[in-house]
Amino acid sequence: MKAITSILTLTIIVILNSGCEKCKTCTTTTTTTVNVATPGYPQTTTTTAEYCDDDLKSVDGKTTTVSSSSGNITATATSKTTCK
Repeated sequence: MKAITSILTLTIIVILNSGCEKCKTCTTTTTTTVNVATPGYPQTTTTTAEYCDDDLKSVDGKTTTVSSSSGNITATATSKTTCK
């Protein structure tokens, strides 16, 4: 009887845990560079946020790069997110 109770308890715990959100704290580091000598560049910023489930899957381990140009000046921002 104890074995059956233990198995049922374990099964219930597994079912309840599988329905919970899977969340992690993620750190995004963004480095902004400019292709000409500019005081204060490169700049690096770091932000931390918590992501869960599908949002977590969409950001974890991702690197994004965006560039913008005006005349002969190009600014590039690269962001990398890691989650623990």
